[in-house]
Amino acid sequence: MVVVTKALTLADFHEAGALIAEMGQWDVAQCGVHGLPSEDVISAYYSDDAASLLEKCTSPSTGMYLARAGSVALGCVGYVSHGDVAEIVKLFVRPEGRGKGVGARLLATALDAIEQSRCQKVNLVTVSFMTNAITLYRQFGFQECEPFEPAPKGLEEATRYMERVIK
Repeated sequence: MVVVTKALTLADFHEAGALIAEMGQWDVAQCGVHGLPSEDVISAYYSDDAASLLEKCTSPSTGMYLARAGSVALGCVGYVSHGDVAEIVKLFVRPEGRGKGVGARLLATALDAIEQSRCQKVNLVTVSFMTNAITLYRQFGFQECEPFEPAPKGLEEATRYMERVIK
């Protein structure tokens, strides 16, 4: 049975950091497969350590959630808010958790928390080769939008920006 809980302790954020590091390595490998430069990927998206994740995701209007099967962390998702706009960050599910609804449960949990805040919109950044993630985001009402931050050099064409308006 998979349980989703809010990350609260430094130990939780070490687990989230390990998941995010795996995601970063996968992302770099996929850039190579797709002939895209990967030099700036880690520094742009995966450079936070556990302490900085804890600081970033335990402030008001932020959160990090872990999905676990027993003591095994299968995935994570975070969100940060800037005024009335929230951003989904670091959604990752390990291969052994994929296809079992773990990503959907994580995303739903983060969106529930965001909807309880004063945010009017939720943004996220992904890349074109993350097709399963894009499908999941669309199922939750996200649509592609104009860029709201710069993409790493060389990844401009592959970077996808998505948003969901909260009603």
